[in-house]
Amino acid sequence: MIADLCLVLLLDASGSVDASEWELQAKATAEALSTPAIVEKITHGQNGRIAVTAMEWSSSAMLILPWTPIASMGDAKSVALVLATYQRRQSGSTAVGDALLAAASAIKAAPDCVRHVVDISSDGTNNAGSDPKAAVAALQAMDVQVNALVIEDEMGVLEFYQKTVSGFVMSANWESYQQAIKAKLSLEIAELDACRPDLTGCSGPSIH
Repeated sequence: MIADLCLVLLLDASGSVDASEWELQAKATAEALSTPAIVEKITHGQNGRIAVTAMEWSSSAMLILPWTPIASMGDAKSVALVLATYQRRQSGSTAVGDALLAAASAIKAAPDCVRHVVDISSDGTNNAGSDPKAAVAALQAMDVQVNALVIEDEMGVLEFYQKTVSGFVMSANWESYQQAIKAKLSLEIAELDACRPDLTGCSGPSIH
């Protein structure tokens, strides 16, 4: 059955993300996906389901979760359990372009979906691998939107993503990450491709 959204989650496992920050990132994403309000948005879409895949990324992208449908709270909790209990496998460079190209490969193997979105979380600018702008252009050519959740630990990281991605950018710190990922997923699942003026830290075209 066709899904309303195919969503690629890219979780930052680079060296600047320590063990406690990784745990927060993974568990906050898991909790957000299984929040009743988010699941309600999913099940009340036109087709009543989305499909999700997740990867950790650093010097390379490594699979956390293969394409998995979410069409119920039970599905969401199963996905959340995988994310929350996953043990990261790397802690290296910040290869943004390579992560996005891995997302493009995942999209090519995705189930049938109405929309395709890549959701990248990051606390640093690109310092290895492929050109991120070229990777975003390749995804745009596939009709895939790229949104970013930026943890502002590094000077210039917000501006880097604002100039790189094709969709919206939401900024946060580690203390506000949990709230930010819920807001971001809510926007993406609800087919809103821009930021509401009342969302603190969200930049991009405003929804009027």
